Amino acid sequence: MKLYIVRGESMQPSFREGDQVVGNPRAYRRSAPRRGDGVVVRDPRLPVGELKRVVGLAGEEVRLEDGLLYVDGAALDEPYLGGLPPTLGLGTRTWRLEPGEYFVMGDNRAHSTDSREYGPVKADMLVGRVVLRYWPPRRWGRVG
Repeated sequence: MKLYIVRGESMQPSFREGDQVVGNPRAYRRSAPRRGDGVVVRDPRLPVGELKRVVGLAGEEVRLEDGLLYVDGAALDEPYLGGLPPTLGLGTRTWRLEPGEYFVMGDNRAHSTDSREYGPVKADMLVGRVVLRYWPPRRWGRVG
């Protein structure tokens, strides 16, 4: 297990700046990431990992169309957004995920740098799955 501090507001409302979480770096040794997993991603442009959410799985088509997120043609149900819009803006962008690729996004889409900007991430860029928030104490508990 490894400890991480949430930086920035890209995962609000699920995680807030300063939340401290436990990541399991061995989570994906025996099983693949699942949609909705909170993961620590090694951002290709930064020296530290960032917390994001897996929204697209290997082999799927992810499409952003007029502010909605679709996976393989179906609108994605995202209860963790807490009422925030699935995406911002108009227009359409599409990504076809190759084997071993995942599409990750922050929950606070207006304030997140994620796969929309740097593209799908390879499995080896997923440092671990977030399993527990231990700080602040009033928000302590298992996640995911």
